[in-house]
Amino acid sequence: MTARIFSKLILSLVAVLALALIAVDYLVTRRVPQTLSDLAVPAAAIDAQVAAIRNSVLLSTALAFLPFVILAAVFARYISSRLGTIIDFTRQLAEGNFRARLAGSSRGELGLLTAKLNETSEKLEFMLDRLETEHAELEKLENIRKDFVINVSHELRTPLASIQGYTETLLDGALNDPANNLKFLNIIRQNAERLARLAADLLTLSRVELGQQELKFASYYVNRLLADNLDGMRPIAERRGIQLVLERAEPEGAEVFCDAEAVHQILTNLLDNAIKYTPDAGTVTVGARQSSAQGNPSSRVEFFVRDTGPGIPAVELPRLFERFYRVDKARSRALGGTGLGLAIVKHLTRSQNGEVRVESQVDAGSTFFFTLPTQDLGPGDGQTIQKELMAQ
Repeated sequence: MTARIFSKLILSLVAVLALALIAVDYLVTRRVPQTLSDLAVPAAAIDAQVAAIRNSVLLSTALAFLPFVILAAVFARYISSRLGTIIDFTRQLAEGNFRARLAGSSRGELGLLTAKLNETSEKLEFMLDRLETEHAELEKLENIRKDFVINVSHELRTPLASIQGYTETLLDGALNDPANNLKFLNIIRQNAERLARLAADLLTLSRVELGQQELKFASYYVNRLLADNLDGMRPIAERRGIQLVLERAEPEGAEVFCDAEAVHQILTNLLDNAIKYTPDAGTVTVGARQSSAQGNPSSRVEFFVRDTGPGIPAVELPRLFERFYRVDKARSRALGGTGLGLAIVKHLTRSQNGEVRVESQVDAGSTFFFTLPTQDLGPGDGQTIQKELMAQ
């Protein structure tokens, strides 16, 4: 744009100068002597004629340059204004205001410069927003890490202190006390087993969160999965007179696409909790049902474990699947829980493209649900699931 304007100004100047020269030539030729008698003119008259011609030339030249000067002044003012706006814009960028934008949609070099500067500002704004989001996520993960370390330290402290205390008591002479030595050794064994369970649960949770849990997917019969897990937990339930009831899925040949070992761990954790919190001679029911039409590509089977325990207050339900979260902390530790069982249930379910939920009422028992797909849904959005699991 700038080059074209200057070109037009120069052409205008040349044209005006040409007109001025034609005018001067006219003035000169009009006064050229035609005869010898015309030469008989006084010197003063000649000087006057020369002065008049000079003045005419100067006036024509001034008139010729005047439009150019006016146009140059206007153009310079426009360029100065635009450069001032650009300088102010760059100052805002230097101060960190990446949301600033240059106004105007002029063409030519200035228009291209404006567009490029706005594009740079948009990219800087995008990068800043992304960095702020990543910083917030890192802060959140750091807080989660700190809470996790605190919780793990607390969970380790209790059994370690118990083991250390009873070991010292035995070494101080209780080892020879037949009334208490076996009791103390049994307490030490229980706390050692608790530490082993905690370490195993932490390892499982860590592998799932980091995507290092190797899941072997295949199609399995729903009722076979339920029956196998129920048989494994039956001896524990019978010792307390708790009845285990199986509600078979319909149709009989219903299948789910899952990892059998992961489903076994999910059902084991849920059944173990249900048996622990169900009073003696109570009932624990395990079953499954179709949650959508069979044959639908997105169809799922919903598993459930229902107990007749004390129930859970509604205010506690949203946090129930968090790591180390307990409704009754003292009772949970007394029953040998690590506080990680339900977190593992959620993580393993989500890793298999499933969902988990709970329904409960105080003094009316609890029912835990988890869904699994009936066919391969593909890898899914693994990164989204992993971020979700890490944030729990």
